[in-house]
Amino acid sequence: MSVLPANYRGGTTLTPQITSYETLALRVKRQLGHPLVNIEISDEQLYDNITDAIEYFTKWAGHTEEFLIFDSRLYKRGIGIDVGTMVNTTPEMYNSQTAGLSASYDYDLASYRKVVDCFSFNYGETTGINTLFTLEQALSQQIYSSYMLGSFGYDLTTWEVLKQFIDLRTKVLAMTPHFRFDNRKQILRIIPEPIPEQSYYGVVGCYLERPIKDTISERWVFKYTLALTKIAVAHVRGKIKGTALMGGGTINADDFMQQGLKEKDELEKDLMNSYVDNNPPMFFLG
Repeated sequence: MSVLPANYRGGTTLTPQITSYETLALRVKRQLGHPLVNIEISDEQLYDNITDAIEYFTKWAGHTEEFLIFDSRLYKRGIGIDVGTMVNTTPEMYNSQTAGLSASYDYDLASYRKVVDCFSFNYGETTGINTLFTLEQALSQQIYSSYMLGSFGYDLTTWEVLKQFIDLRTKVLAMTPHFRFDNRKQILRIIPEPIPEQSYYGVVGCYLERPIKDTISERWVFKYTLALTKIAVAHVRGKIKGTALMGGGTINADDFMQQGLKEKDELEKDLMNSYVDNNPPMFFLG
């Protein structure tokens, strides 16, 4: 038996009630007294406040961790590589219900999701998240095969010496690539730059902005939208402050303004100081 009133849908953290601009705007207005009290703000102004909250939220949080395939053949020397190119060449990202569109395409933005930052770059054949085709894996398989065939000419000592030689060679010849990412231009540069005649694959770890449909349900976005709406309503009510109302009512513009400014400041500090996308603690001490 349902515990909810008729025609009312509940919500939880992982299954929120807010799923669109309209539902978020309606909740904000209800928090301010609608429909019992007239709220001096239009729906378009509320939508602007929601967009402002999402833009601020995605500056500090609101992203997913993704791993993209890097193909040096697509790299342009002196320029770099557009991360959108890597998104569209990564099988996991190129998976959308609409043919011809990447999974990184945000329909609400009518554009592709942007990469916030890149945090790692690894050669696919020597390092990375998959060690199946690494050089170390190939050497260890040779050791195993030698023992299985009864030959002991290639042992763990040889493997360790060769591995140290590879590490020394990497340091002396500066073979470890470094990367620089411009989030405005969405361009990734590799130093030293790949040589066209020596192509290779790699793995780039990056943070990709979440789509609006996932960000709209964030609790912080709702609270920040509410604070911005209080400030906007206070500006309107300030124009008519002092006007006598029927029944002896008063205009509370100053209270709204103070509440909105205080809440806005606290929310901004909370977002910058405590990363909202942190995983919850899995154990406790005490």
